[in-house]
Amino acid sequence: MGNYKVLMIYFSTFSMLFAVIDMIVRPFIHSHGGCFFMIMSTKNWPFSDNIAQIVLSILCGFGGVTPFLIAIHFIYRYFALERKGNLKYFSGKYLIIWFMIPILGGVNWFHLSWFYYRRNDKTTEYIRASVLENFGLHMNETVYSAALFYPPDENGVPRLDLYILLSYVILSISMAVPFTILIVAGALSHSKIKKLIEHGECEYTKRLQLQLYRALVVQTFLPVFLFFMPLGVLFTAPLFHVDIESWSYITTYLYALYPAVDPLPIMFIVEEYRNAFYEIFDCFRCSHPSKIEDNSNMYRESQTI
Repeated sequence: MGNYKVLMIYFSTFSMLFAVIDMIVRPFIHSHGGCFFMIMSTKNWPFSDNIAQIVLSILCGFGGVTPFLIAIHFIYRYFALERKGNLKYFSGKYLIIWFMIPILGGVNWFHLSWFYYRRNDKTTEYIRASVLENFGLHMNETVYSAALFYPPDENGVPRLDLYILLSYVILSISMAVPFTILIVAGALSHSKIKKLIEHGECEYTKRLQLQLYRALVVQTFLPVFLFFMPLGVLFTAPLFHVDIESWSYITTYLYALYPAVDPLPIMFIVEEYRNAFYEIFDCFRCSHPSKIEDNSNMYRESQTI
């Protein structure tokens, strides 16, 4: 599997770090009128509010890594199926470049949170009552990242904030580009897999390719339905004056659930990983026959045919 294992380790490491930072922040994600925000309670926070704001923005940055990392996985899978030598672009210095792309995506989201969505007086007053009613928090007990699309002007009239609108466009592009790549690469990979038998591939290789592809498909649906779809609705609804405040609490639970379940597909769909995982817990359960050796023998036998 070559450098693909390195990509999977990178993805799993990111998921674990995402889960850890999420447990530290314990964010509330909410929508109120023309504003969406992520808020963190500092009531029991042992450090300064500035550090809390940094940690909250780091959590936002982790969210920006996700779509690019998934898209890169699909590109790798397509190159592997294509077999035209393009996997050379996932080795050596090129692999470092691939690793840097998701990090830059994370830096972008951190930048949006830190520079566009920082605490300000108008936003604080706008969400004050909602935060107290829904979370029982006073604003001096919180830090937040928030986008208020229609702040009141000096006459109290709501006006579209072009600065926030620009941030929304940047955010949308950063989500749309990797998912477009994902859809195209996924469709091409599916077509290639269907042709494996025609190309004379052995049963072991075909089965492994299908398992890896299914794992990636599930790993795509998870962030779509647990992360990007709820967040996308949350981001967009305030721009069009759609009030989803009574439903936005669901986003908090889905957002918290995602990093915990994200590593599971590759662990349980790919048989080699699944069997290795079961063997770790052999002492706690009945003996589970491992098929790793059988699969390896099957592969070696197919190579001699």
